[in-house]
Parts: sequence; C-alpha cells; structure tokens
Amino acid sequence: MRVKYILLLLVLVTMTSCNENTVSPVIYGSISGIVYAPDGQTPIEGAKITTNPATSAIVTDASGRFSIESIPVGNYSITAAKSGFSQTTASVAVTVNKSAQAVILLGSGSGFTPGIPVNPIPADQATNQPISLTLSWHNNVTSGFNTDTTFFDVYLYESGSTTKQLVASGIKDTSTEVSNLKFNTTYFWQVTAKGTDTLKANSDIWSFTTMPVPNNSILFSRIVNGNYQVFSSDTGSVNLVQLTSNNSRNWWPRFNPKHDKIAFTSNSAVDPQIYTMNTDGSGLFQVTTVSVTGYGNNGIGYCWAPDGYHILYSHNDKLYRIGSDGSNLTSIATAPAGRNFRECGYSPDGSKIVVLTVGSNVYDSEIYTMNSDGSNMALLVANSAGATASPSFSIDGSKVLYTHDVSGYQSNDGRMLDSHIFEIDINTKSVVDLSIVNQSNNNNKQNGTNDLNPRYSANGGSIIFENGSNVLNSIQDIWLMNTDGNNRTKIISDGVMPDLK
Repeated sequence: MRVKYILLLLVLVTMTSCNENTVSPVIYGSISGIVYAPDGQTPIEGAKITTNPATSAIVTDASGRFSIESIPVGNYSITAAKSGFSQTTASVAVTVNKSAQAVILLGSGSGFTPGIPVNPIPADQATNQPISLTLSWHNNVTSGFNTDTTFFDVYLYESGSTTKQLVASGIKDTSTEVSNLKFNTTYFWQVTAKGTDTLKANSDIWSFTTMPVPNNSILFSRIVNGNYQVFSSDTGSVNLVQLTSNNSRNWWPRFNPKHDKIAFTSNSAVDPQIYTMNTDGSGLFQVTTVSVTGYGNNGIGYCWAPDGYHILYSHNDKLYRIGSDGSNLTSIATAPAGRNFRECGYSPDGSKIVVLTVGSNVYDSEIYTMNSDGSNMALLVANSAGATASPSFSIDGSKVLYTHDVSGYQSNDGRMLDSHIFEIDINTKSVVDLSIVNQSNNNNKQNGTNDLNPRYSANGGSIIFENGSNVLNSIQDIWLMNTDGNNRTKIISDGVMPDLK
C-alpha cells in the first residue's frame, strides 16, 4: 500500500512539471505602407524603412511603397529616412493575420546637400552657338523637395583662361543669360548648387563653342568707354562684331579690294598710324611709321589702291604710297603752297586719284584730280564758304562724291550746320545734290542734320554715309541710299566713317 502512494505522488509531480513548461504560440501580422514627399502627393523611391522593435530594414519601391511581412503582433514605430529630407516616424499596431497600414510624409530638408546640376543646355561640347544665349540646366534634387531651399551660382571662362567669371550668383532659376561673347571661341561653364548652411554640389564642367565670325559687309567706328573702336556689322547690327578694343582712338576702317583685310588708323603709337588686320580682328600689323597727319587730319583720308597691296595716304603736304607690308614708302605728290593733303581716293581702274587739300583754316578746302603718279593735278571743286570733304570715285570713275556745308557756316570749332552729299561729273562738271533730290520728298535729309563721309558700295549700287544732328559731338547714325539719292534708310545706330563692301 505504501508503495502505491509513492508511485501516485511521482506521477502527480511529473504532471505538474509538464504544465509549468508549456509555451504559448507566437501570433503574426504584417505592415505595409507608402512614403510621400512633403507635398503629400509625390511618392518617394528609395526611402529607408526601419522599425522599433527591430524588424527588417528595407527601402521603398518606385511607387514609394514598402511591406514587412510576418512580424509578431504588437505596437511598432516606423521610421522613414531619405537624403534631402528630414526623417519621419509613425506608430502602428500590428494585429493577428492583418496588415497594418502606414502613410508617412517626409519632412522638408534642413542642412541638406543639394542634387548635382545636370542636363546642360547648350549640350556639352555644342558648337556654332550665338554670342548671346541662355545657359540652363536641370535641378537634380529629389522629386517633391522644396526647391526654394536651392540656389545656384554659374561660372564661365574662356578656353585657355583659368579665371572663372561669376555670371550669376544665388539665383533660384535654373537658367541665366550671357551676352557679348566672342565669336569662334570655346567657353567652359559650371553650375554650383547651394543648400542651407555651407553644403554645395558642383556640376560637371561643360563647354560650348560660339559661331565663326560672320562675313559682315559694313565697317564703322563707335565710341566705347571714351575711345573710338572699329566694328563690323550687317545691316541692322544683327551680327555686330567689335574688332578693336585697345585704349586708343581706332577709326576710318576700310576694306581692301578683295575684302579679306581691313585697314584702319590708330593713335596707339601716339601719332596716327595705319594698321591692317584680318576681317575677324586678328593679325594686327602696323603699316606706317610716317604718320597720317596734316591740317585738320588726325588719321583720316587714306585709301587702298585697286591692286589691293598699296595704300595711299597724306602726311602734311606730301601724298605717300606704301606697300601694305610697310615697304616702298614713296612720295608721289606735293600739295599746293600753304596747303596740306587730307583725304584721297583711287579710281577703280587705278588711273586717277582724287584728293582733298585744306589750308590752315579747316574751311579752306578744295578737291583736285591727278594721274596715279601724281602728275597733271587739276582743280575739280573750288574753295567756297563752308566745309568741303570726303571725295571718292564712282565705280566707273566718271563721277566723284563729296560733301559740302551749304550753309556756308564757319567758326573756330569746325562745326557744320547743313552738310549735303553732292555728285560731280568729272567731264561736264555738272553737280547733283543727293541729299535733297525732291523738295516735296519726305525722304530728303532732315533739317538740322549733316550728311557726312559718303562712299559708293563696292558694286556701285548704293551709297553708304552717316547722318546726325549738327550739334557738336552728337551721335551719328549710318544710312544707305540709292545712287540717285532716293530711298534713304538708317541701317545702324551710333556709328561714323562707314565702309561698305
């Protein structure tokens, strides 16, 4: 009997021990959700998702969604983080066999590193670009981010230069305008994106090359920063090119007969000298060492010979011919006593020369013709009250253009009040006023202005000249008209001493 009680006690102890070691089953659920940008509409791809208590670390897909499967039921905090945004935490309760839903809005960034600017326009290594253009790029910040926190600096520099020019600073726009670039030049540019604090992101360095120098048909001079500079242009100044830029007076530009060289005068060597250059402004060469000077002459009035090699110019009472390479300086004529040569021109066939001579009084002016060797000098236009200037031959050599102030005004300052363009027939000496072709024609020269420095175009089809107010130091404009004086048209504002090929 005693043995039975002992066995029964052992069974009870064993049963009790088994009941105390029983483990309750684990019950599971899941979490799914979507992460949005601060606008609450743009889903964020690649946001990192973590939980507390810890589960799997995952990232959102292209639609901003995430899912964590088979996690124990209970309360969780979910944290979403993405570069460029402040992280956000949300709480969910996971219940048995159900998916807890979470919608998380990331916060606006603070102290973020902005995205790298990409997709430049013009495209990297683009060619044939205009000299005024818009530089633009794409703001590569995460979609949906508040772009008001991104600012841009834009740097530009020429090929061969290590000095960057800041062309835009702290702008919010992803574009900026640049202008007055050089033709046929490669430029490099870079955009720096700036966030809050001192964080920055630099774009790649991109490049573009501007278009070649245009084949312009017009030359003239214009004051830039207090000095005359030489320009080329087409009608309307669409393709305006500044060809000189030194701190000197550069004027009286003239095409050679082949139109592949330009001569002009400059006082960069103190006394006015003749220089040549290519039509793009390169290849500068000083031709003369004996200056272009005389009564009322500070570097004007020279001309190319029809052979395209020699240049004719005046030095006081001497008329010189010189090779465009600076060789063979030859005196071919001497002005009448008490007079200086001031302006000259060749007939297109090279057989004749027309010259303006002046006395010590600038209004004392006469026009002569002579043979190409300086012989047989003959008076063509006699001195009369008022200034006479700017003689040049017609394309067939039978006529000469010149200007004369019909007001007859004379003063110590050299001012003219009513300068007209005239054309004289060399054989008959008949004269036509091209500034007033018809008294009822509204296309005539306007009162209070001067017509100055006329020249025939190279094809003889038109006349280019300048016109402006007769007030001293007024801005002049460049005009074209037919050879009969009709159809006067302003083609360039602010220019003097034009030439037309």
